[in-house]
Formats: sequence, C-alpha cells, structure tokens
Amino acid sequence: MKPLHTSTITLRSARVGIIAGLAIMILFLGTAPALAARLNEIAYTGCGGADAPIIDDAYEARVVELVNEQRAANGNLPPVKRIVALGKSARYHATDLGTDNYFNHDTYDRSGGIFKKVCGAFDRMRAWYNWTAAGENIAAGYGTPEEVMAGWMKSDGHRRNILDPNFTEIGVGYYKGSGDYGVYWVQNLGARAGEYPMIINNDSPDTADRNVAIYVHGAWNEMRLRNDSGAWGEWQPFSSSFTWTINDGVGEHMISAELRSGSDTHSSCDKINLTTATAVAAPASADYQLFLPLLESDGQQEQALVVCD
Repeated sequence: MKPLHTSTITLRSARVGIIAGLAIMILFLGTAPALAARLNEIAYTGCGGADAPIIDDAYEARVVELVNEQRAANGNLPPVKRIVALGKSARYHATDLGTDNYFNHDTYDRSGGIFKKVCGAFDRMRAWYNWTAAGENIAAGYGTPEEVMAGWMKSDGHRRNILDPNFTEIGVGYYKGSGDYGVYWVQNLGARAGEYPMIINNDSPDTADRNVAIYVHGAWNEMRLRNDSGAWGEWQPFSSSFTWTINDGVGEHMISAELRSGSDTHSSCDKINLTTATAVAAPASADYQLFLPLLESDGQQEQALVVCD
C-alpha cells in the first residue's frame, strides 16, 4: 500500500476580502529508486523566481488535458487553462525537489549539510503568479501522466484540488533525473482577480478539426470574437460554451474574444495548432452555439491583437 500524507491550509485573500480554501496535498509512490546523479549544476536556491528547464512539455500538457477530462466527467466543471506563469512555478518546485532531494510543499535549500526551509508553497507561487486562490498537488515516482493522475484522483484531498470549481488556471511541472524518487510532478492551480481565461478543446495543444469547443470564464452581457488577426464579429449575447470554426491552414491559430457588461470590458484569447487542413463540417453537438465571423459593424476602433500564452 502506498504511503500517503495530506495537509490542508485555508488562507484569507485580503485583496478580494474573501476566504479561499487552498488545499495542499502530498503523494508518495512506494519504493524509491537509488539516488541518481544530478541532472545539472544549476543551483535552485531561495524562494523561486528562476526558470527551470523543460524536461518533457508533452507530459506536462497531457496532465492538463487529463485534469480537464476529470473536471468534465465530474459535474461538468469548467476547464482550467494552462498558463506560462503557473507552469514555471510548478516546474521550479519539481526541479528543486529532485536536485535538492527532498519532498515537501514548502521550499528548502540544502547547503553545507544543513537543510533549511526558505518559504512556504504559496509564497513561492507568488514569485510568478499573483493568486487570489491557489492549490498545489505534488507526487513522486510515477512514470507517466496517466499514472500520476490516477494516483491523485484516488486521494480525496488531491481530487478536491483537481475538481475545485474556483480554479481557472493551471501549471504542471515534471522533473526527471535525480533525487531518491527519480521523477517528480507538481500541479499548481489558481485563479487571479480580473482574469477570465478562454480554453479551446479542454486545452489540447492540437486539433485535426476546424470546429473547436470553446469555454470562456466569467459572466458577461455581450461578447464578440475573431480568428487570428481578422475582423471582429458582431457583438452578441454572451455564452460561456460554444463551437467556433478556426481558419483553414496547418499551423497555429488564435481565437480572441472581447467581453463586456456595461462599461466593464475584458479581452481573452487562446491558441491551438491545426494539424490537417480540412473542410468545415457541421458542429458535432446541438448543445453549442455556433458563432460565424462577421465584419465589423458597430464603428468601434479596432483593438490590437491580444497576446496569448
């Protein structure tokens, strides 16, 4: 039986004046392999802020897809979006766990035979990400995204983090190369004030179909959209879930949205890679509303393309 340790912390976010439940969970895997040689000589010291190298981007992206599959299968929860800042936070901690050979949510430095706590998990996350709600899952020894997600989902605490409807964004860190367990995984989940992510196809990096499923967080009165750097469509009632048709042509495509309620406006976007040039098929589900790109008609000034992660 795998040893399992969990702890839970509740923090108050003074910025928004609400209490955000921040669950921190720890998951071990059985018998650890012998200590491996260090992957590199980079010193991960202090409370984060340094960018660790990417060991396997596809593994990290796959964990995000699996998280969103679980959220869809358990109460049809909104998907979370993979963002660069949380990815850097998670990757730093996964790398630090392996290179300094410890296993804890808090950040430690090992120097001259002394092992010393530097900062807590949430302070470390703030080095990259100004959260209003945050959570972390860590694991060690699991070989694949599917294995580590299965382990997390079998633990009540980790499962609560993955299925927390308050989280809108995610980053995943994967490290392999040293430490008693050889492989380390970190999930950082969070939400930020004033951020309303758009997610294409549950944050899958690729699609072979030009008709894609969109989810936009938030509650707005109106929205308009566009493909790549093309013309904006007309303003129309807001819908959080719908199907959209991206431009033809193999390669990366971006969908941008402008959202508004009265004088409150926000921009959001996401990108996906089209792997095959295809004819446009009818939307697969009648549950979605199809927005077709239309020419600008309300006389408002064209805005610059939104920068997406």
